[in-house]
Amino acid sequence: MMREINFVIAGIDLAAKPKNPSGVCFFESASEYELFTLYTDEEIVEAVNERKANLIAIDAPLMEETRVRKADTILKKYGAMPPTMPGMRLLVERARELVKRLNGTVIEVFPTASAKILGVYDKDYRKMIEKIGIKAKNKHEVDAYIAAYTAYLYKKGLCEEVGEKEKVIIPKKI
Repeated sequence: MMREINFVIAGIDLAAKPKNPSGVCFFESASEYELFTLYTDEEIVEAVNERKANLIAIDAPLMEETRVRKADTILKKYGAMPPTMPGMRLLVERARELVKRLNGTVIEVFPTASAKILGVYDKDYRKMIEKIGIKAKNKHEVDAYIAAYTAYLYKKGLCEEVGEKEKVIIPKKI
């Protein structure tokens, strides 16, 4: 008798500074999810590693050195900001350190692009909550859900990789 393997996906909408809220989402399917607002790296690492997330999708540039990548240029049409901006530099540094402490495969996602491609984007996150049909307390939790959903689609082969060396995962256009 074969045992079903538990596959947990984590989506993280990472804030540049730990004092600001980061959204975190866990799910095994698009309808079974948990949303959290966390702050410190310790809280995020503990939550992700405790749940044994196999695939972790982070909304933050994942790179060794801060520079503008081909992916950033391509995703600019969806509103991506260059990693070289001061606030984005902080996000890159925080993400770089956080990834070292996470167990599981980590991918970079851009929830705004995913939401636009999937047709659920709205400037008002409350309208996105209605469109998606989830229970979220804030924009960060919505972005974390979309990050996790993008990873779910990626696992099913329904995404594409944008960029060269450091790729960003977005849903395929249907």
